[in-house]
Amino acid sequence: MSHTQHTTVLAVSRQLGSGGSLIGREVAKRLGFGYFDRDILHQAAESLRVDEAGLAPLEERSETFWERIAPPFLLGVTDGSILPAVPLFTTGSELFAAERGIIQSIAARDNAVIVGRGGVHVLSNHPGLVAVFVHAPESFRVRRLMEAGGVATADEAIELVRRSDKQRSEFHKSLTHHQWTDASMYDVCVNTYTVGLGEATDVVAGIVAGRMGGVQGRDIKG
Repeated sequence: MSHTQHTTVLAVSRQLGSGGSLIGREVAKRLGFGYFDRDILHQAAESLRVDEAGLAPLEERSETFWERIAPPFLLGVTDGSILPAVPLFTTGSELFAAERGIIQSIAARDNAVIVGRGGVHVLSNHPGLVAVFVHAPESFRVRRLMEAGGVATADEAIELVRRSDKQRSEFHKSLTHHQWTDASMYDVCVNTYTVGLGEATDVVAGIVAGRMGGVQGRDIKG
């Protein structure tokens, strides 16, 4: 593609429970974009020839000492057994490399919404990128998780939110050496508690629609 003909891609980085996935899905629906979230993990599992369920715990995490030397522990195996469908060499870095290639391939051919998986950073040089960070106060996110079901108590929801924030922060810092919540890395930062999911979706959809077909696109990051 020439610099005047490129796809438009919305990359959403979000705090757990903030509604970022819902916003991304709705924007994709309104604009006729492809929506890619769990699909990316599925494609990565196929390319690595491993079990998708075994890879999930490695997503959006930095490559720690334990990931480098003992993948089975991170895959939930603590009794000395090994999950037969998951090779010992599958690490966070290998998963991210596979997902990076998939994300770049998607962005090269289609207008798309990419949720999570470091898409904001993988596509930082893509001319048609709109990078969005969706966040909200912890109390709001805890309440949304409980309302959605699957979390029995507030304490469990708080622990889940805080663990997710920590892992995602470490993952993004390993990619960029910047804080995950650094607003300068995004085109738009939206607080869904203050703005509301509906208005936040309207704002993001409007920005993405305005980017479509733009001659200049975004400035390429160095």
